Amino acid sequence: MNWWNISFFGIIPILSVTIVFFIKRKLLWISPLISTALGIAVSVLKMPTIVSYGEHRAMFFILMVPGQIVIGIMLTVIAYVVAHLLKQREK
Repeated sequence: MNWWNISFFGIIPILSVTIVFFIKRKLLWISPLISTALGIAVSVLKMPTIVSYGEHRAMFFILMVPGQIVIGIMLTVIAYVVAHLLKQREK
């Protein structure tokens, strides 16, 4: 794995969910969108050829972006469960 795979599928989703979790839990639903937008921005800035060639662009937007969204949603669900457990513990 190279730095792009690790950051695109690991670091960016985890950071976006964690930051939104600690800042405003009611806006946690937006973290998959934030992580996807950040992932696309990092990819385009660091590897501009990913959107310049038709085959690379199709693979990126058909395979990688939905995968990023699914990972973000799974992490968001985990964060919602943790938030619910913390709320129950406070009672």
